Amino acid sequence: MSASPLFAPRARTVIVETLPPPAKLYGRALRGLFKRGLAPELPLLRLVRPSVVLDPQQIGQYARVCGFIPEQGVPLTFPHVMAFPLHLMLLTDPAFPWSAAGLVHVSNTVHLRRALQSRQTLRIEVESGALIAHDTGQAFTLHTRIYRGGEAVWDADSVYLKRGVASRGIASTILDPVDTLVREARWQLPSQLGRDYAQASGDFNPIHLHTLSAKAFGFPRAIAHGMWTLGRTLAALQPSKQLVAGHVHGDFKAPIFLPGDATLWSGASSARVRDFEIRDSAGEKPHLRGRFDWEIA
Repeated sequence: MSASPLFAPRARTVIVETLPPPAKLYGRALRGLFKRGLAPELPLLRLVRPSVVLDPQQIGQYARVCGFIPEQGVPLTFPHVMAFPLHLMLLTDPAFPWSAAGLVHVSNTVHLRRALQSRQTLRIEVESGALIAHDTGQAFTLHTRIYRGGEAVWDADSVYLKRGVASRGIASTILDPVDTLVREARWQLPSQLGRDYAQASGDFNPIHLHTLSAKAFGFPRAIAHGMWTLGRTLAALQPSKQLVAGHVHGDFKAPIFLPGDATLWSGASSARVRDFEIRDSAGEKPHLRGRFDWEIA
């Protein structure tokens, strides 16, 4: 007889008052390359930063790299940057079954439930979620929940992929292509984009930084961060007003190699809903597919 869900084990909560230095976290990630024989189970661990201030200087640096303007307020995807150190702590925990180095971000879903303002103080929680079946390896979910004064204001589900290992878990849900999208813009992505976004976000995954480090993980050149691509897309599609609420889901389909070109395609299914794709310069190969809906002040 299987155990009742009522008696499912609970995640252990760890309060993180001070973040480890980035060098220590990435040192743990590199040491994780030598992990062997761990069962493909995610640790039952919830990491919590109880008091984090929305830093206007960090918001500004992130906004400049992704193309947001001040009139758009705190970017919808910026809280992911605030939560990322906790992601990395969980991914480099000794109980985590795979190395964090070389993991691929395959999708992200974000809900903004209340408007955010710089200098507000937030509580950030991150914990592991379900294993997800994938054609090229094992995918899994990290949940992020953010609160202000006890009220839920922002949450996200990030799906990462460990390539080349046996897969099990629930089936993933992906968006179907939309045939009526039109080309909106073309972007030229410089070779240093991955390093610029790493400085703004704290995500120094070596697949994004240099050709040599990307080759070590099977990529011929460095690739753009998926969250940069999603952020850049939202910056282009969001009206020049602050969001009161918003939702976006993005599936990262194929890597964008740096340097490179990309094109933005979108279509409006209503006044405040956009389907979108980021494609190659010819408009044929999709790199990102998603849907964005919003409420503005």
